[in-house]
Amino acid sequence: MRILLCPSAEGRLSRASEWLGSRTERHVTIVGASTDAAAEIARRALLASPERASFGWQRTTLGVLAVTLARPELAARGLVPVSGLALEAACARVVHENRENLGRFGPIGDRPGLPRALARTVNELRLAGTPELDDADLTRLLQAYESELATAGLADRARTFAIATERVAALSADDIGPVLFVDVPLRTRAERDFVSALAARAPAVLATIATGDHRTLDLTKAALGPKVEIDIAKPHGAGEETSALTRLHASLFGEHTHAPLSIDDGDEVTVLSAPGESREAVEIARLTLREASKGTALDKIAILLRAPQYGAHLEEAFRRANVPVFFARGTRKPDPSGRALLALLACAAEGLSARRFAEYLSLGQVPDEDETGAPPAAIPAADRVTRPDEEAMGALLGESAASLDEQEEEAPPSSVPPVAEEDRAAAFGTLRAPRHWERLLVDAAVIGGKERWERRLEGLHEKLAMDLRAYEGKGEDTLAEGVRRDMGALGTLRRFAVPLVGDLAALPGGPASKHRAATWGDWLDALEGLATRAIRRPDRVLSVLAELRPMARVGPVDITEVRLVLEGRLSQLVVPHTGRRYGKVYIATIEEARGLAFDVVFVPGLAEKIFPQKVVEDPLLLDDARRRVGADLPTNDERTEEERLALRLAVGAASRRIVLSYPRVDVEQARPRTPSFYGLEILRVAEGELRGFEHLAETAAKRVEARIGWPAPARAQDAIDEAEHDLALLEAILKKPEDQGVGEAHYLLNANEHLARALRFRGRRWLKAWKACDGLVEPPEEALAAIREHALTARSYSPTALQNYAACPYRFFLSAVHKLAPREELVPIEDLDPLTRGSLVHEVQFTLLTKLHAEGLLPVGKARLERAREMLDGVLDEAAEEARDRLSPAIDRVFYDAIEGIRADLREWLRRMADEPDWTPSFFELSFGLKDRRDQDSHSTDDPAVLDVGIRLRGSIDLVEKHDSGKLRATDHKTGKVRAKGGETVIGKGEVLQPVLYALTIEKLFPKAKIDGGRLYYCTSAGDFTKVDIPLSDEARSAAKLVAATVGDAISGGFLPAAPAKDACRYCDFRPVCGPYEEIRTRRKARDRLKPLIELRKHR
Repeated sequence: MRILLCPSAEGRLSRASEWLGSRTERHVTIVGASTDAAAEIARRALLASPERASFGWQRTTLGVLAVTLARPELAARGLVPVSGLALEAACARVVHENRENLGRFGPIGDRPGLPRALARTVNELRLAGTPELDDADLTRLLQAYESELATAGLADRARTFAIATERVAALSADDIGPVLFVDVPLRTRAERDFVSALAARAPAVLATIATGDHRTLDLTKAALGPKVEIDIAKPHGAGEETSALTRLHASLFGEHTHAPLSIDDGDEVTVLSAPGESREAVEIARLTLREASKGTALDKIAILLRAPQYGAHLEEAFRRANVPVFFARGTRKPDPSGRALLALLACAAEGLSARRFAEYLSLGQVPDEDETGAPPAAIPAADRVTRPDEEAMGALLGESAASLDEQEEEAPPSSVPPVAEEDRAAAFGTLRAPRHWERLLVDAAVIGGKERWERRLEGLHEKLAMDLRAYEGKGEDTLAEGVRRDMGALGTLRRFAVPLVGDLAALPGGPASKHRAATWGDWLDALEGLATRAIRRPDRVLSVLAELRPMARVGPVDITEVRLVLEGRLSQLVVPHTGRRYGKVYIATIEEARGLAFDVVFVPGLAEKIFPQKVVEDPLLLDDARRRVGADLPTNDERTEEERLALRLAVGAASRRIVLSYPRVDVEQARPRTPSFYGLEILRVAEGELRGFEHLAETAAKRVEARIGWPAPARAQDAIDEAEHDLALLEAILKKPEDQGVGEAHYLLNANEHLARALRFRGRRWLKAWKACDGLVEPPEEALAAIREHALTARSYSPTALQNYAACPYRFFLSAVHKLAPREELVPIEDLDPLTRGSLVHEVQFTLLTKLHAEGLLPVGKARLERAREMLDGVLDEAAEEARDRLSPAIDRVFYDAIEGIRADLREWLRRMADEPDWTPSFFELSFGLKDRRDQDSHSTDDPAVLDVGIRLRGSIDLVEKHDSGKLRATDHKTGKVRAKGGETVIGKGEVLQPVLYALTIEKLFPKAKIDGGRLYYCTSAGDFTKVDIPLSDEARSAAKLVAATVGDAISGGFLPAAPAKDACRYCDFRPVCGPYEEIRTRRKARDRLKPLIELRKHR
């Protein structure tokens, strides 16, 4: 029995491989900290042996060996080994069942972190042998947990090790053979007892342990017995007295002081810093390329992490550097299939939310439908085959790293389905990522609720059918064909979505379920069936759900608990790296690299709360209580030692060079980071004296010149990719006098056509002259011909669209020509927004005036006012209920308060109407050029109004009133604040066009009538019921001609630039398109071409 203690991984592996190569027994058990470590020591021994082959060497890990030995007995006892997710579910069940008797844990009984914390604590207690506690509350939960495991027939890690320990006694020495423990960490009494049982049956044992791993050393000595021999080996290369790396191996966190030595004279120990984690990863990639250029094999380079979140930064940096890497545990990426199921669960939990269903559709996991257009039938339970989840197996076996068998070949990259398959139309026109379904859900205002889904989709179908009949009756074949396409898409949506919504409603706790909760088995049956029905590739979802199958008899649980348990595992996917790790840079956590040695090791993240990580006590069993228990439970002292050990292991893994780095800036929080005091310890040992953080910062800054404002190296030849090379070159050019750098970066315009286009675009936007990048400016002949098809005389425009021109010509172009608009969101409203409020007011006004006209109650005089108010209340109540059904307000009280506000405004509007008995409302919602409008006056026309000023106008006049003298007035109702002044406004700088253009329109529609003019009526309390009358005077006609000429010339000339009026960008919908600097940028432009626009903006 022997223990080898050495700080250097290379030294431990060399001695261990010699010991392994000398064994002549027919069976040898190699227990590694990971499968990679066990395989590595076997390779080393074989390379040193003359035969270069062996038989009977079993490579395994402690967890795998325990499960292998315990498996027959587990099966005989009807126990199923389970891992973290199922145990967290068991703890959640324990907390739920004991919610009335949680004692001191009562105040946090409903917090999601309690089950997770309880799982950690009870796992430590059970692995320590379930010692007696003086905490009645925790003891009660521990007993309930053990009872839950026994009832469900589950075996956690402690139970599995206990059974494996019993099974070892039945084995012979030949079955086990000599045992080699390669850097296996022992932390618990259960692991110690298992190792002790193995050692008792083994003819020889060697255990390698890193210097400083005091807990493993103590437990291993106890396991191997009093006769164990301890061999303390010197660090690898200890004969070199001047070696800074050897000093670190021998004296890290020790009291020994070496003679002063400058680490600047060599590269054995390097400390550097960078502005942020991503830039730190880039600098590591840069140094890796330098090492490779010196002849260091890539698989002799490792990056060891204390914070796994560095993985994403490293993956991106090495992808840019084109350096192959191997992640020991794979990489974490969003899992679309898991997120699709979570979106469906959220849809069910939020009352069958259409927004969540749209989220499910957006993830591209919609499967092929069956022959009827419905989702495919659920796969029968007996036919569902699932493979164990990689992450779950790692948690169950307690492995530090997951590794493929060395014979497994590199897997080919997963094939991407061709565009034709991804976008193909299936039966009835459905698509895997249906293009029109989200728009139809918005149009139908589904929002939520099974009955509402069916009713609103049926209502939309009826509306489309009415539209189709109307268009066919008018001979509008193009519009009719568009409606037919929508009806076809709606049919596919109903056939697919409604059955799926029914499945969600039938989940436990749903509106179609008889029970508010169910057992885990019921939930798993339902979710597995839902996954095979609603997800295109459900394999990974099924594997995660299968992990919970041992909990089938536990319950009841509700949907909130189910989502809590599944969310962490289904939202992200661990993608394992295929093939061998050789020929690639090895990236792993420090624990995963136990038992491995490398020439060069990088250790990023040497900053506070990253490395070392923040050490906190167990919130459920504090350190004082743990010491009283006296069962070797870890406390903060041990946790602090674990952090120190992690640095020792990382340094010890390097045999030639160690590079430690830290981020200077927390980019996400926009604040500086504090370097770890571990950096001071590194310099103290390597240089022989303890100095301050200033010296650490100076030392780190000498190695790299990474700056947060310029993501490129100082020298172009040090760049890791083309982008860095170009930036480095540009920086050098910018430092030269202007006349010396002309043309040096011209190659960029030829290197990449997209970059050239972007550079020219950016540069020309800030020139004084107007260029094509400023909007629609100087278009080619083809574009000019196309825009002229949108001339004011060629197609119709609404007054609102024309008003956009004065605010910004480019806004007019994007909205009126390109028809761009913000995406509609499908959510229950919390309050009536101004647009919805205005629409409701106009709807009520139209319906009320129509009914008053039908009953002969117009004009509304004093005698008719009371009857008119009664009719108003009825119309508003009916419209409010329809709006409530359409909008599905989140809070009814808020909605009805808003309705009462509208009621008060409309009552006052009606009262003031009675004050003008000489004006009779004659036409309501008088539309022209709107072929798809149904709520309109009978005198409306489908044809646009062709005005003499040269505008084809379309729109709808809220109200046309007739005076007793016979003259007509066009009134446009406004529900917002007053933005025009009586007597001072004609077209309001080109942004108030309705009064004048509507007056000219009724002049065309009623050529025999005399036209008084137009009116803006701010008909709510927000506008103080202000009336702004604009007579159809010569000035008004001239203003209309000015609008027509200015806009018409801009369209025909193809000049519609981004030239916003003052503050026009503040609330513009197209700000994401143009950017935030349009007002600043366009002030630099030549003003001569903007003269017509400027003149328009000057008009009152």
